[in-house]
Amino acid sequence: MREVPDSVASSAGPGLRKAAPLTLVATRTVALVSASGPRVRELVARADVMSEGSVRDEGGTRTWFGSTSFLLPHVPDAARVVAILSHDLHARARVLRVAQREACLRAPRALGRATCEVRFEVASDGLRIDVDVQAPLIEALERGAQAGA
Repeated sequence: MREVPDSVASSAGPGLRKAAPLTLVATRTVALVSASGPRVRELVARADVMSEGSVRDEGGTRTWFGSTSFLLPHVPDAARVVAILSHDLHARARVLRVAQREACLRAPRALGRATCEVRFEVASDGLRIDVDVQAPLIEALERGAQAGA
């Protein structure tokens, strides 16, 4: 039998072992939860919405950095609602649309493709949703129009 060199034998890792036989069937139980669309729409509609933002120069590109906060007071069982809404795609899409609309209203020029981050948190008396928006300003059309004039 051949000897294994010390450099191979001392390498980090679990080492060699026979593979376990594959199972025929694998099962997994998961709980799927979805928020009620009309109820989410109602929650977002009655939220106190605050937005702010500004333009910064990022590597030669003027970029909008903004934030929109939704404050929802008096939400019963806020921790459970936050856990559900943070995984519900329809709830996330609804607050993203509002935040992007707010950013477009506040930005000095039209915005390009936005990158957004959404956070759901339990607040002191309800829940809070924060959406951070980052998008480049669209200025190429104006430059082209000025060059043609």
